Amino acid sequence: MAHKTLAIVAVLSLVGLVFLAYLAMTFESPQQTRTVEIEQPVPRPAEPVRQVPESSEDEEQDAAEAEREEPGPLPLPDALVAAGQEPEEPVEPLPDLNDSDERVLGRLAEMELGARLLRLITPEEVIRRFVVFTDNVARESLPQMEYPVRRLEQDMAVEEVDDNLYVMQEASHERFDTLVDTLVSLDVDQAMAVYESLRPLFIEAYAELGYGEQDFDAVVADAIDQVLAAEVPEGPYQLIRPSVMYEFADSSLEELSPLEKQLIRIGPENTARLKQRLQDYRDELAN
Repeated sequence: MAHKTLAIVAVLSLVGLVFLAYLAMTFESPQQTRTVEIEQPVPRPAEPVRQVPESSEDEEQDAAEAEREEPGPLPLPDALVAAGQEPEEPVEPLPDLNDSDERVLGRLAEMELGARLLRLITPEEVIRRFVVFTDNVARESLPQMEYPVRRLEQDMAVEEVDDNLYVMQEASHERFDTLVDTLVSLDVDQAMAVYESLRPLFIEAYAELGYGEQDFDAVVADAIDQVLAAEVPEGPYQLIRPSVMYEFADSSLEELSPLEKQLIRIGPENTARLKQRLQDYRDELAN
C-alpha cells in the first residue's frame, strides 16, 4: 500500500520531468575558422624602390608556421548581430529507448534538487515506467508493478481502536513530507524542458503499449486532470485488515478509485500542495 501511495506522488513529479521528465539536449560549440593574411611591406615614397630579396629558408618556415596558427572564431553575421542572436549549435541526437536511462538520469542530476530526486526514482526503464504509470493514472487506475519510484521504507502508521478496527495516524501522511517537499520545489521550466527534449522517446514508449504514435502530451494532460479533479474526503480514516493489506472500513471510501484512495493516504495537506504544483505543469502543457 505504501508502494502504491508513493507511486501516485511520482506521477506528479515526473509529469513535470515530467516528471513526470528528463533530459535537455547537450550542445557543443561549432568549429569555425578564419583566413590569416600576412601583411605586405609598404615602400617609402622618398627612397628609391629596392628589390625585395628572396625569402630565406628561415623566413619561409616562419610563414608556413603562421599559416598553421590555431584558427579563431569568425565574427557573427551582421544579420545575427543586429537581431542579438547566437548561431545555432548542433544538437546531440537522442539515444535509443533501450539505452536512454543513462542520459535521463544524468540530466536529472543536473537539475536543481536533482540529487534528491534521483534518490526517489527507480533507475531502470525510467521512461517506460513513467509512461505506463501516466497511462494508468489517466484512466483513474494504477499499475500492479513496475513503479517509477522506489518503495517507502516506513509502513502505514495506525492505532488499533477495536478488534480488527484501526485509525490511520498523522504519521502516515508525514512519511511523504520530504518527498512532497522535493517534488513541489522542482523548477517547472527545467522539468518541462527535459520532458520536451525527450518527447520522441515518450511517444515511442507509449506506442509500445499498442496505442500507435499518438500524442502523449494529451495522456499527460488527462493524468493531471484526473488528479486535479480528485476529491479527498476528510478524516479520520478508519481501517480494517481482512488479510495482509489494510482496507477502508467505510465502504464509500473503499469504493473510490485507486487514484483517489492513494491521495487519501498521502494526506490532505500534501495532496493540496501537489495539486497546486501540478496545475503549473498543466498550464505549461496548454501553452
